Amino acid sequence: MNKWFKILLPLILVFLCAVSASAEKLYKSRSEGGTLVFSDRPVANTQVLDVKQVEVAKKACFDISKRGSKENLQLYGVNDCYGPVEFSFTMNEGENVAWDRSKRFKVVVPARKSQPLVHVWQANKRKGFKYTYTTEFVSGDPAARHSPHRPYLFPVPAGRGFRITQGFHGKATHTHPQSIYAVDIAMPEGTRVCAARGGVIMEVANDFFTGGKGAAFAEKANFIRILHDDGTMALYAHLKLESIQYSSGTRVERGQFIGESGNTGYSSGPHLHFVIQKNAGMELRSIPFEFADGRGRGFTPAAGMVVRR
Repeated sequence: MNKWFKILLPLILVFLCAVSASAEKLYKSRSEGGTLVFSDRPVANTQVLDVKQVEVAKKACFDISKRGSKENLQLYGVNDCYGPVEFSFTMNEGENVAWDRSKRFKVVVPARKSQPLVHVWQANKRKGFKYTYTTEFVSGDPAARHSPHRPYLFPVPAGRGFRITQGFHGKATHTHPQSIYAVDIAMPEGTRVCAARGGVIMEVANDFFTGGKGAAFAEKANFIRILHDDGTMALYAHLKLESIQYSSGTRVERGQFIGESGNTGYSSGPHLHFVIQKNAGMELRSIPFEFADGRGRGFTPAAGMVVRR
């Protein structure tokens, strides 16, 4: 094997892995000189030979930054989310260790902020020491109180009727605290989805392209999470690949087109999963809500209803 090929091959593999980890599409093209080009977008003056959709590893928008050494450690919460995040810390066990907070504590880190969380250090530098701790974080502020000014808009195009196939306490999949008060609305893939209430887009997943009922699909749904002014959050899930219209941090208004329905993630068919949630203290819980009828009056959604906006 040519020695230059031996050197270049690892570089090519590293490049391809980097593209696969961060890009939505992988383009294989040929330049005018005949060279193969791999990129995450079309390249000028090349012929596209193949395009593959690539699953993107979703990075959490909240992270714990460790500064210093194990003997003198400072933990910082780095919240890149467009909404508050609650953080919890538990010191599990330790010998000859000290810290400047209680053994268990919780703190809310505001949107787009970084702040110190806890300082841990070796109590006696002449003695050995050890410690273990656990951290967790959940979207939202536990102080939020659900207080909408009016019933939620049915999140579909005006003038069309759609059937609710699963309502509150649905036995199929609405059996956990975060989904007990969710609704599933059957609709053809590509149906326009509108914001049921105004708010700031807190988080999106836009690059998944598969769906099914297997456990492998559980974390592969495209979604939009919108933070309302009262601190509650609306989740619109199973959206179509690359159909989300806005990025995180954008403020949208009631009735605004935000994406298209799909069949991504854990799903038995094209539909929209819609739920209102709040952080109930390190746990996301769904909240009962009402949709507005044609006259603006509130009603509780139930399976079997055909609702027209």
